[in-house]
Amino acid sequence: MRKALFIMLVLVTGITSCSDHGMSKSIIEPLSVDELRANMKDSTFNDFYDYVQKIRGWIIESDVRQAKYGEITYKRLKKFFAHGQDTVYFNKKEKEWTKTYESMYPDYSKQVDSIMTYWRKYKEQYNMDSLVTIEFDGLRKEYYYSGGVRDVYVGFKITPLKGTIDQLVFRYEMKTKISNNGRFSLLGGKRCVSTSPISSQKTLYWEADYSDEPALKGKSSSEAMRDYDFIIELVNVRVNGENYEDKLELIPRPVNNALSLSPSEHNYYKDEIIKLLVNPDYKGYYDYARPLYEADMKDYDTEVYELLEDYEGREQEK
Repeated sequence: MRKALFIMLVLVTGITSCSDHGMSKSIIEPLSVDELRANMKDSTFNDFYDYVQKIRGWIIESDVRQAKYGEITYKRLKKFFAHGQDTVYFNKKEKEWTKTYESMYPDYSKQVDSIMTYWRKYKEQYNMDSLVTIEFDGLRKEYYYSGGVRDVYVGFKITPLKGTIDQLVFRYEMKTKISNNGRFSLLGGKRCVSTSPISSQKTLYWEADYSDEPALKGKSSSEAMRDYDFIIELVNVRVNGENYEDKLELIPRPVNNALSLSPSEHNYYKDEIIKLLVNPDYKGYYDYARPLYEADMKDYDTEVYELLEDYEGREQEK
């Protein structure tokens, strides 16, 4: 069953206290005003009924769905949700599932720690920020013979930190100081490439991005420094014949994602790391337990389960 249903059962809560006014009706029949008024004494009924109305609208679009699901009552749907929220019952199940799950695999903690240690050192070894610093250094302008500004070039001071840089790629984005949040916009900034070796500090110039040029035409270098921040990100650095971007792309994706977090948050990616690098047949607890939960719900009321599976699946495909 789709994950949406698993989550939906958690969201539709508190419905067990609804009265029985109209609850024996088929869900394809709207409740009367009096029945609604009686049931709305329970503050959670509104959300339940809103959800039923959406399902009803979907069912009545098809004669086949009406024939298949027309005998499901409000009461059955309410009881199905209540069962999904029965913490006493599912806490007991959870203990059983956990005990079985823990016997399925050895403790992979040491392997995961070893993997993280190796790739952390590897990432530090190919850390591009340790090779070079780049900072805005001023503007250069070219003028028409008539006197107006024709082109604006943005200069960046490039300082190698560990010897000669063969080639360099970075991107930057100019933002007003008051609006700078330190992040690139969706457009991703302007890409700058230097294909010649850089062995010592020097300033190189690139033509200003077309969107920045109108603002920079009337600015001096000092005014640009005063009014704007230049967010800079290294894309690739080539040193001693090695492209560091290529080296960093070798880091397994879940490991790289984990390394971007604090050590206490590495467990978010532990299951993916184990499956990819330790045991390809491994399942995380959620992937193991979710089918058991769904099977239990299906056994409780197969027809309601299939209704919600069909409906939520249709919603997911939109």
